[in-house]
Amino acid sequence: MLLPPIRVAAFLVCLAFGCILLFIVSSLHGVDSQRFRKNRPNYPPHSGSWQYPTENENEKIDPASRLLWASRASSIREAFLHAYSGYIKYAPFPADELRPLSNTSTNNFNGWGVTMVDSLDVMLLMGLHDEFRYAISKVSTLDFTMPTGEKVPFFETVIRYLGGFLSAYALSNETIFLSLAERLATKLLPTFKTDSGLPAHSVDFRTNHELVFQRGQISPESTIAIAELGSYQMEFKYLSHLTGRNEFFRVAERPMDILAKTQSTSNHLWPSMFSVNSGSPSSGEYTIGAPADSAYEYLLKQYLLSNKTETKLAELYMSSMSGVIDNLLYLSPTRRLLYATSVNIRGDPTGKFEHLSCFLPGLLALGASTLPDSVMSPDQRKLHMWAAEGLGHTCWLMYAERPSGLGPENVWFEQWSLQERDLQGKEDKNALISQAKQRGRWMAHVAEWEKSERSGGKPPGTNDPTVMVGAEKKVLDYYVGHDSYLLRPESLFILYRITKDPKWRDRGWQLWDSIAKKTRTSSGFATALSLNFKNPTLDDSMPSYFLAETIKYAYLSTLDYDPIPMSSFVLNTEAHPLPIFDWRDWESNAHHIKS
Repeated sequence: MLLPPIRVAAFLVCLAFGCILLFIVSSLHGVDSQRFRKNRPNYPPHSGSWQYPTENENEKIDPASRLLWASRASSIREAFLHAYSGYIKYAPFPADELRPLSNTSTNNFNGWGVTMVDSLDVMLLMGLHDEFRYAISKVSTLDFTMPTGEKVPFFETVIRYLGGFLSAYALSNETIFLSLAERLATKLLPTFKTDSGLPAHSVDFRTNHELVFQRGQISPESTIAIAELGSYQMEFKYLSHLTGRNEFFRVAERPMDILAKTQSTSNHLWPSMFSVNSGSPSSGEYTIGAPADSAYEYLLKQYLLSNKTETKLAELYMSSMSGVIDNLLYLSPTRRLLYATSVNIRGDPTGKFEHLSCFLPGLLALGASTLPDSVMSPDQRKLHMWAAEGLGHTCWLMYAERPSGLGPENVWFEQWSLQERDLQGKEDKNALISQAKQRGRWMAHVAEWEKSERSGGKPPGTNDPTVMVGAEKKVLDYYVGHDSYLLRPESLFILYRITKDPKWRDRGWQLWDSIAKKTRTSSGFATALSLNFKNPTLDDSMPSYFLAETIKYAYLSTLDYDPIPMSSFVLNTEAHPLPIFDWRDWESNAHHIKS
């Protein structure tokens, strides 16, 4: 992004007067740093070890670069205030979300003010103390009642509300948030009264006992997505540690036992759906996108959150990621773009690549940078980072190649195929077509590359791709399926923090710049449609995760310091930071945790 004209002029003048440049930039930065220091929250240390970063850690940063990124951080902070102020004005608490075109509200997540709760830790990270205090006065009134006939969706309630309360408590030490978290989790406990111990899709808070699924009462045919049964453990285990209540740990651990027993011996993955009553897999599709994504994510993050003591989870993560890399990662036939897709029970790839799957490069990089040598070999570490880089390129490309600069919800990649003449006269054409599709498996190409002399080149699928805006489908190697941008986040922040490669920071800013310019309304930011137009059509929706995740990741990417370092915090799937903790001896004994 170009600097404003005034700054460009000042920069040119400073080129001729080097000493003046140093003085001017340093002075400007000093004023800016004082303003940001003033706005930083005074977080309490956790476990006696966490301290807020100091300026001394950033002495080697170029002053001009520091000033540029501080300006960008300030602009993202303003964007958050714009969106949050619109929510407060037009969707007053306890409304859930703002409709940013009609300036009305919607209650799609229980009517407990989900946007406010999802934004609590963002306010703390940005030093918005007045907004945070106002939010405390509102959320402290919650009693978690529901209108007649309404059910509480378990998964979304945990990651947004419970995760939001727990992260706000961890960063502020305000006990009201721990109280709210414990009350909410207690009301959610009847969700687990199934034959298998897996959570139902939702619960009726009027009775605290009636369990429901999407279409009615629990029945032998009722199923649950693997993401729903495997994406609440971080929140419940941390809450168990804070409160000393073992039941929170027990209900969180049961699905982990089931996953350990039901992991496929052939591909090391899990089907996307499970029977609520039997606890057995009930579908033949394997995917890393919806509805599976965060279940894989939480295997690694539970292990990290427990300060690397729950070692069986690290082993499950590593075996499942081997399955993902071997079976779900493919190269496109022409441009050799690396992508993650779903496969059917025969192992045939669909070619569908979801925006939701763009959490995977960040997850792979996080694992490669944190897992000990006892769990991950040097060769596995390199392989995971190669996959992270290649997938990161493709995720970024989905934005860069749209005229709007916004990434679509999903695309369909071209499959490796045979010519029609190769199929003529063949008896089992379907088998031949399936074999042709398998030629796109990334690991097959990596194996071929490793056999060659390599010639100093990079592994297949990891080179920086050439951006092609407006090209035809055959040239792009893919076509857009769901042509909408739902204000979803991505992995570029994590890749930047781990690799320190500035290209990921720059690309993250490019993405944010498109979001800010193309989706902003008078009261907030809106989801977008028709992304192949330079100016897309806006839809009347601003999901709470836009503030909790998208804005947070964009803001953190601009900071030269790290307020929530990965050595001290783990982000839940809604980007709420939870502090790494050590199980006490009696907890380890009670929970049978053996490191």
